[in-house]
Amino acid sequence: MKKLLLGLIAVVFAFPVYAADMDVYGRLNYMITNSDDSSGNPIMKAENNGSRIGIDFSETLSEGAVGITGFAKLEVGIDADDSGSDTFDSRLAYAGVDLGTLGSVSGGRQSHPNSGVAKTGIFNALGSNAVFYYADRSSNSLKYSNSVGGLSSDVMVIVDGSTGTDGIDVMDASGSVDIGPLSLAAGYADDVVNSIKYTVVSGGMDVQGISLNGTYSLKDTTTDLTGYEATASYTLDDTTLAVGYGDKESTATYITVGASYSLSDSVLGYAEYQMTDNTGSTTDTDQMALGLKYTF
Repeated sequence: MKKLLLGLIAVVFAFPVYAADMDVYGRLNYMITNSDDSSGNPIMKAENNGSRIGIDFSETLSEGAVGITGFAKLEVGIDADDSGSDTFDSRLAYAGVDLGTLGSVSGGRQSHPNSGVAKTGIFNALGSNAVFYYADRSSNSLKYSNSVGGLSSDVMVIVDGSTGTDGIDVMDASGSVDIGPLSLAAGYADDVVNSIKYTVVSGGMDVQGISLNGTYSLKDTTTDLTGYEATASYTLDDTTLAVGYGDKESTATYITVGASYSLSDSVLGYAEYQMTDNTGSTTDTDQMALGLKYTF
């Protein structure tokens, strides 16, 4: 199975696979949804839910007091519903060097630091609607990452040359730290081209077996917009129950509930329901999802 997937990735990227260490990973995620359209009419659909496949590469370049490791990642999204030629799309494609305590530097198509700050993204299909941030991933990027003590930090810049603006087009940074039972993270992004700034702050902790998380975000533009999210989840054996609330200014408020069950270490079933109160509309909408996720 892994040999087949490895060959598939190599063909997609036309990239020879000769790394010292390789790790093939991925997930196949499919669901049935029943969601209201803008008029409040329910539409049932069987659809893909973020399926993907990828390879991590690493190789020791230099040993000693400061070891140097080369690394790379290739990841594509899989559209299980596509009937044409767009079954795969590039999610991540980057390479870099890890200088140990000096941190790591990488370039290519990478995840934005700000996109990973929110700790309220606990659902499998719905929820996580009320956070303002720049983007999930971007090409033409350079990233520096390091961990000092308990503080982890990432700084990323985008220089795409296509906007007509010389120099850095976007700067995105984040930091995270655990203090006792409390986990904290914050991020800031500056969209230089469009003069928009994003700030995200999030925290979480476990209380008597219940995981509590909250996120605040700000989109600083001509009219400032804020977003709030709060979630709680409880896991008993193989079952996890979750509830969330989100308020995205000028967009909607959301109430989400969900349950998931681990059928094995790699197979997860889930069911979720969301109520959406749309700002400026007399029509509120509901969303439902029932799915199965296989991770390897």
